Amino acid sequence: MKIGVPKEIHDGERRVATTPDVVAQLQKLGFSVAVESGAGDLASFGDDAYRAAGATVVADTRELWSSSDIVMKVRQPEAHARLGGHEVLSLHLSRFGRDVARVSRDLFCERHFRFCGAH
Repeated sequence: MKIGVPKEIHDGERRVATTPDVVAQLQKLGFSVAVESGAGDLASFGDDAYRAAGATVVADTRELWSSSDIVMKVRQPEAHARLGGHEVLSLHLSRFGRDVARVSRDLFCERHFRFCGAH
């Protein structure tokens, strides 16, 4: 099972969802870990530290999200310009297909319309 760790996009967020030490522990538990390039920079964990711990560093944001079984973040999902939509909807679309993503979007917008705008 693959865990993806994206770069946080919330303004002023300096944290990252995992450290290189935790990457090594996750691998011992049988997980593979992919980290978005630059995800740890503001927390003083460079890409090379993640590579040395055994993580794959991924430059493409969409690739990270679409290839991950689990996505670890510090902050709650939010609108993400590089994904072309909301992070939750991007994960649903990549994992479950367009029909399920469309239903999820509609339910999400019904409950949280202020995040979706007109649809």
